[in-house]
Amino acid sequence: MKILNVETVRADVAGLLQATGLKADFAADMSHIMIESDLMGHRTHGLAMLPTYLERLSNDLILKDGELTVVRETASTLNWQAHRLPGAHVVRRAMNALYEKIASEPVVTASIANCSHIGSLQAYLEEPARRGYLGLMMVTDPGVASVAPFGGRDPVLTSNPIAAAIPTFGDPILIDQCTSLVSNAQVQSADKRKPLPGRWVVDNQGHPTDDPAALTAVPPGTIMPLGGEDFGYKGFGFGIMVEAFALALSGHGRLTPKQRGAQGVFLQLIDPAAFSGTDVFLAETTEFVRRCKASRPAEGGKGIRLPGERAMSEKARQMRSGLEIADDLFHRLSGVAQSFGVDAFADQRLPA
Repeated sequence: MKILNVETVRADVAGLLQATGLKADFAADMSHIMIESDLMGHRTHGLAMLPTYLERLSNDLILKDGELTVVRETASTLNWQAHRLPGAHVVRRAMNALYEKIASEPVVTASIANCSHIGSLQAYLEEPARRGYLGLMMVTDPGVASVAPFGGRDPVLTSNPIAAAIPTFGDPILIDQCTSLVSNAQVQSADKRKPLPGRWVVDNQGHPTDDPAALTAVPPGTIMPLGGEDFGYKGFGFGIMVEAFALALSGHGRLTPKQRGAQGVFLQLIDPAAFSGTDVFLAETTEFVRRCKASRPAEGGKGIRLPGERAMSEKARQMRSGLEIADDLFHRLSGVAQSFGVDAFADQRLPA
């Protein structure tokens, strides 16, 4: 494990992205979200995504320059066509636009079509929560189908994550979870020689299985909706919500010609001051946290952990001691940087 200076790595990543011809502000936003993901412990969506992003930039699957199209805009809403601009830049730009709107409108909503992969949803939500806003976020890629309708065998939707930011007087509650039983990455990265911990997959005949290879069979199997064999209809219902909010509302959905890597995004902020009042709202959410923490832990259990708590702890720890990167990923990124003629991931390591 390498332990690196957070800000130096952030600058190195931005510099490497710019070496592909990506605009500086686009690169800065992509770097920020990748580092934020790693700080929060979401390793699959952090720097591990950098080689994929570099490949997509080289193949023009992520737009290096250009402007999004404002399709519609009102005092409280916006609908953008992003033309495959970098997802991190587009979503951070939308968040800033909503901050301006929420100064005069209590509920503000962004609907974004066709931006490139945005990464971890949770990485975007601490900021609005710290500002005191209740946030809701949904995103999915209409070019991917890996989850069948409950009771079916042919894939129609995918892991379809949904996230929420809930401010309190202390650290926020940050929910970020997919509506399938597990993510695509969890199954794809599993050792194909070993069974999964549970029957997370449905084979191409519609039978639940713990065989990770079922997902890549011909025809492919699918991932079980959240709720599993008995209650997967619940996860399927939440998956439908994401299809409607992130895809149909944005105008970038399953009718769009299939091309992986272009996402639809739903983002909404609510100002509690316009409803029960900020102090009343925060008192309630903080009391909820207190009651959860006061709940007796299950026998042999490790106690209560609220959504986002581990992420906040991981971020605070790494901000103090340095960003942790696995040795193999560090060496891979160093090699990629050298291939671009960029001096990165080399001279800024801290002692392990």
